[in-house]
Amino acid sequence: MSHSTSSTMASDQKVALLDHIIVLVPHAELKDPPKSLTNNFNITNGGRHADGKTENKLIVFKDGSYIELISFINDLPENRAGHWWGSKPYGIVDWAFTNQIDYKSNYEALIGRLADAQKGSSGAYSYATPQLGGRIRPDGVKLEWAVTFPTKKEGEDTETTRPSNLPFYCHDITPRDNRVNGETEHPCGAVGIREVLALVDDVQNDAFAGLIRASVNSDDKEQINRSGVLVGTPHGAPSVISFMTPTTDAEKDEACLHKFVLKELKFDHGSSDVSTGITFSYPFQA
Repeated sequence: MSHSTSSTMASDQKVALLDHIIVLVPHAELKDPPKSLTNNFNITNGGRHADGKTENKLIVFKDGSYIELISFINDLPENRAGHWWGSKPYGIVDWAFTNQIDYKSNYEALIGRLADAQKGSSGAYSYATPQLGGRIRPDGVKLEWAVTFPTKKEGEDTETTRPSNLPFYCHDITPRDNRVNGETEHPCGAVGIREVLALVDDVQNDAFAGLIRASVNSDDKEQINRSGVLVGTPHGAPSVISFMTPTTDAEKDEACLHKFVLKELKFDHGSSDVSTGITFSYPFQA
């Protein structure tokens, strides 16, 4: 894709923008990241969240997206209790988007698109009303935002769960530059997240693609195969959500159990022809 097309898409407010990828790590690993990370990325201290249960560090890119390394403080079970990532194993646990409209308007548009995408089906997927959150940066700056999480109705009863195959939304109340703030020059040369790879149960591939397209408002028809959804970034080239189907027995078991698992990130190196070939997955290499 040419740079002119990339810029047009990235600035298109109709298409959701990849905001950040959440990686849950042990507290000791957050405090002292392995050399495989520190040799390739400059890591910015984030701070503690308003609920007092978690803290984070960020890997911020020039395209405005970032990787959030998060941990439950001291890995205490009581900090996991009742938290939306409390039952998650370590690894890439979630993904967030944003856009240029306010969080209340975004919520109304989201549930409308999801309902349209599920016409003729049970309509199990939707989004919960936005909830407020925040954290204090190490320098004392207070951050506030609203997050909008996906929901899935299970069966005929009223119980809902958090589905992993749909992203959540993060809208800033305080300036976004205060939240997404850090060193963007990285030794590996990465300037943005070019691709997010998800392991998907083969049977669910088309259904999940349709739901994700509805969520992020992407109607891109130029994908070379059915297994990708083109999205924007805050101020860089577009990114792609790509689906990988299982090839090994272990992957088949994982996909069968979880249906949708965020597995790997690939990076954009901008105009540079030099790529270190670095990708991001968990567990980190030693």
